[in-house]
Amino acid sequence: MFDKYAERLELCNTCPSLCQSACPVVALDGNRAHSPWGLMQVMNQVRTGQIGFSQEVAELAYECLTCKACTTQCDHGNQISPVLLEARREAVKQGLAPDSILGYAEKFHRHNNPFSKDLLKKLLEILPENAATNEGDICYYASCTTIAKAPEIIKDTFELFEKLGITNVVPFTETIQCCGYPLKTAGAHDEFMDIAEINFHSLKKYKKIITGSPACAFTLKRVYRRHDLSLETKVETVTDFLFSILKTKKLKLKKDLPKDWMYHDPCYLSRYLEQTETPRELIQTATGEPVQEFHDNSANSQCSGQSGCYNVVHKDRANAITKERLRECKENEVENLVTHCPSCVYKMKESNKKINVKDIVSLLNNAIVGVHK
Repeated sequence: MFDKYAERLELCNTCPSLCQSACPVVALDGNRAHSPWGLMQVMNQVRTGQIGFSQEVAELAYECLTCKACTTQCDHGNQISPVLLEARREAVKQGLAPDSILGYAEKFHRHNNPFSKDLLKKLLEILPENAATNEGDICYYASCTTIAKAPEIIKDTFELFEKLGITNVVPFTETIQCCGYPLKTAGAHDEFMDIAEINFHSLKKYKKIITGSPACAFTLKRVYRRHDLSLETKVETVTDFLFSILKTKKLKLKKDLPKDWMYHDPCYLSRYLEQTETPRELIQTATGEPVQEFHDNSANSQCSGQSGCYNVVHKDRANAITKERLRECKENEVENLVTHCPSCVYKMKESNKKINVKDIVSLLNNAIVGVHK
């Protein structure tokens, strides 16, 4: 087991564990066994036959946010999450995953999303009246989290499109409103593949696919490709899509918008998709001012605690990581926080109601009145 990851496991086996300084989980619970180094030690012992793949080992595989902060810190750029995702796949296959994960996968199976809701019905309620009947070759993929937890982003997206004269974007209105990545990170590989194949055949007809969820963009762009379901050249984040358009527009902007916005780099945007400059330029387009920065920013940004199914297994700990990320805002008396991830927007709003938290698209929609002809 884990033979294809032998080189990665051996690298960690001989390392002094510098990565743990970047790990939000270790920063929270102080348990070195939960550090990337500690987890890889255990998985390497499974690979070499020193220990068996037990329920205890399976549970350790879920002590990770898959945020890749450790990879950024690692001198070798070692990828930890693929090993742990393989362990989670084996855990689900053998029925050794935590009960919360097995229940999560079962709930997903019943509703085709992790939220036990008819997300297509909710999406159609959120969209402007004419959006669902638009004709065009660009598909807007909302994401299950955006629909369920941050619907204001969808409203702002289509309002902004209207202001900018963008009329060829059509919403994705198929029954399944999830890319399947929550299943992938849970270890439910077969269920993920079922969702991925259905989505691929529904999406491949479009010239371009845009989404405001970096996790969805990564999944559609990179993860599907690994399973011969390539949409890679078609997929863009909404920020990239808007950036190329806004460069050609002379914008009418509100003059009374707050200028002092701190920017949180989401893990999947900054590390998985390596997008750090475009979001900052878009924010400055809206406000006229450079963003305020967290101490840990760009590729070194700290996770908000909501990725990798960690919040399914350890909800309280995940929420504590979110609050820790926001502590710097409190210390610096930050009132306005902007990011580009529906999970971050939702959880940061929930964690501190005194801070005005917005997605970049919502900030742009608030700032832009229209365009000069």
